[in-house]
Amino acid sequence: MWKSRTLEETTEIPQVDNGKMPWESMNVVHFPILPSNTPYGNMLLKGTDIVRRMDRVNKEIYRVYTSYVHPTEHDIYNRSQDLLEHQFYAEQVTYWLRKTADELISLAFVIDEWSRSGSWPDVIKIDSIGSLNDKVPERLEQLFLPHKFFLSVLNEVTNAFKHSFINTDMTLLGPEYPVVFALSLKRNKLTGESKFYSIDFRDIVEHFSIFYKDSIETVQDWSKSSTSA
Repeated sequence: MWKSRTLEETTEIPQVDNGKMPWESMNVVHFPILPSNTPYGNMLLKGTDIVRRMDRVNKEIYRVYTSYVHPTEHDIYNRSQDLLEHQFYAEQVTYWLRKTADELISLAFVIDEWSRSGSWPDVIKIDSIGSLNDKVPERLEQLFLPHKFFLSVLNEVTNAFKHSFINTDMTLLGPEYPVVFALSLKRNKLTGESKFYSIDFRDIVEHFSIFYKDSIETVQDWSKSSTSA
């Protein structure tokens, strides 16, 4: 954890726990142990890419906190503060967390199928947060059930970022700390239902970190116990 230079000194900046500090050089101990020769490519490289992406995410989380505009008269009129820049950093982090969640879900499905049957699946049927609403293999259901609510919210917020035409109207600011806001409009119809999201940015990071560790550790365990190992 880093200490913020712009918030109260006691405020810690949350990080996704990927087993290393963002500026620390990569070492073999940081790599998820995954199969290297598969029909879907080298999964060791995929695991490395995920760990490196979390390094970048953690650096961007730091920027979210250090760009935070505290709604006091002193900070609001500080020309070095940029509300949109702060929002862009937070949105970027949230996108990358969603991308990584989809990738971890896909990885879990593939490794689960291979570890149980000894064969690689012809199609990755469960490849995103949304597909967890379909019929899911038992071990995947047990793995992701504790995270289902968080993943659903992450999915809805990032979908609002991507698809909701009215989301750009959002110019809100967390009153005491960074907050992710989103405004969705179902199918962008004026007659459709709109939904407002307000989520403590820290909660997003901390919940994702727990999901990330559970996923990586479980997938590695399945890989080690594979019938074809």
